[in-house]
Order: sequence, then C-alpha cells, then structure tokens
Amino acid sequence: MSSYYKGYFKQGDKKMKISKFSFLAIIFIFSFFISVGVVTADDAVPFSGIVKKIIPKKNKVGIKDPDTKKRFTVIVNKKTKPDGLKILDTLKNKDMVEGRYTFTGAGLYIAVELMKK
Repeated sequence: MSSYYKGYFKQGDKKMKISKFSFLAIIFIFSFFISVGVVTADDAVPFSGIVKKIIPKKNKVGIKDPDTKKRFTVIVNKKTKPDGLKILDTLKNKDMVEGRYTFTGAGLYIAVELMKK
C-alpha cells in the first residue's frame, strides 16, 4: 500500500494531505455500503395493498398501499407462489392482496408471492 498511497489527494493544482486512518476509513465505509446493497438486493420485501390495475398481457399488477398511499407495480411470473400466472385470472380491481417481492437492479418489483387476503 505504501507504494500506491503517498498521503496526498490532488485537487486541481493543490495537494491535500490525508492521513492513513482517513484513507482506510473511507475505503471501509465505501466497502460497507457496497456489501449492504448487494445483500439487500435479493431479499424479499413483504407488502399488502389494494389492486388498482391489472395488465394481463404484461403480467403486471398495480397495487396501492392504503396506509402510505404509495402505488407500485409488481410483475408476476410462473415462479410466483402459490399459483404463478393463474393469479392474474382471479384478481380484479379493489381486491386486497398481500405477498412478497424482490427488487431487481433494473428497478423492477418481481412478485415472489402474491395472494388475495
């Protein structure tokens, strides 16, 4: 590390000196936030709400949380428990639903579990 780290941080034409402790603290904090993001990306998040819109051609269900008034859309696929894509045929607007979803890196909510209350 001593061959790479020289204790200076260059900003424009000026050199700013940082201590080894500060440098290590920055690296540690950066690594911590990356590891937390990777761990939580695949965790299933529980939800419940009221069905606002069903788009069967795209396998999507629009849901509104009655407590927070936030809307979100989950994508249903054949791996969604307990019935997979069959749940789309049984749902209608204003049904209460609950389940769990995972959040993908592309910003999509994939339903792991979706059922009527």
